[in-house]
Amino acid sequence: MNILRYFFLIPLMVISCGLKAENDTLFVPSVRVGLDMSGFARQFVEPETVTGEVSVDVELQENYFAVLEAGMMAVDVKKETHRYQAGGYFFRLGADFNILGRTPENPNDLVLLSLRYGYGTMDHEAPFIVIPDPFWGNHQTALPSEKYRAHWIEAGMGLKTELFHNIFIGWSLRGRLLVASTKDPAMEPYFIGGYGKSNGNTTLMLHYHVLYRIPLR
Repeated sequence: MNILRYFFLIPLMVISCGLKAENDTLFVPSVRVGLDMSGFARQFVEPETVTGEVSVDVELQENYFAVLEAGMMAVDVKKETHRYQAGGYFFRLGADFNILGRTPENPNDLVLLSLRYGYGTMDHEAPFIVIPDPFWGNHQTALPSEKYRAHWIEAGMGLKTELFHNIFIGWSLRGRLLVASTKDPAMEPYFIGGYGKSNGNTTLMLHYHVLYRIPLR
């Protein structure tokens, strides 16, 4: 009976090896460079905020990606009672994991789980502030330039699909938790580059990506 059992197992082992070999041929180590388009979209809603961001991800082991994202930000808010200006840069470092199996029809489409550490630094100031007073008259003051730093972690998920040969589009939705920042700043930042609006310790951001993939073999 043991011999018959082996005869049944051999075809299954051959099929399993064949499927594994097929999946292995679908994986090609690669580097992908991308541009985040969400900053351009944000300018239509918040013209006072300008952000630009690029990304690089490397897949040397199937379904595991090392990711670096970096960018800059600038803010210029003009109101009747005040003006606020800021400028700086940020980066995020982390990893993506693909949970979508590769198929011959769509070998490069990805559904990703993401984890990041983020850091942002900027200089911001309020060169013009008017404090209204109906009795003594308006008082004008200013807050000088101050450096602000923030650290956060983020997690989320996203999708990348191959639109044309080695050209990808995608999106990602991430929740962020602010874990450390400049203590007792003279003024709270309007927008933290790479993190978002600073109206709390958590935020949710949606990103849109255009990417180009460079196969390494």
